[in-house]
Order: sequence, then structure tokens, then C-alpha cells
Amino acid sequence: MANPDYATLLPLIAAETDAGVKAALQLQCYVFEEELTDIEKNLFNYVPDGYITFNPGTDGGTFKSYVGVYFNDSGDST
Repeated sequence: MANPDYATLLPLIAAETDAGVKAALQLQCYVFEEELTDIEKNLFNYVPDGYITFNPGTDGGTFKSYVGVYFNDSGDST
């Protein structure tokens, strides 16, 4: 079985008036049987490998973050 064909599924979902059939079509959007192709990854706005750098986590018992403002269990910001 192939991955969902959104070009076919989405118009069918939009036009369907029967709630049961519409729900069954919507569920088909989430069934992935194969690895995503590069074209499919582009549809989902995947970013290139290595683009995202994970936050470093704790440094000497203190939580550190590259991005954003986070609060520890004591309510202190990082």
C-alpha cells in the first residue's frame, strides 16, 4: 500500500456530505506504509538534516537553552 495521495483525498473529503464516509477518508490521511519521498517531505515542510540544533539540556545542574525562555521546577528562567 502506498502513502496517502493528498491531491486525491482532500477534494474528496471537502466534497463528502456523509459524516461516516468523510471520517473514513480523513483517517486515510494518516496511514503511512512507506518511507516518505523527498517530494512528500517537502509537502510537510521538513527541513534539511542538520538544520535544527537540539537544546543542550543541563550544564552543571542548570538547564541551558539555545532558543526561547524556559523555567525550571523552581520557577527560575533560564
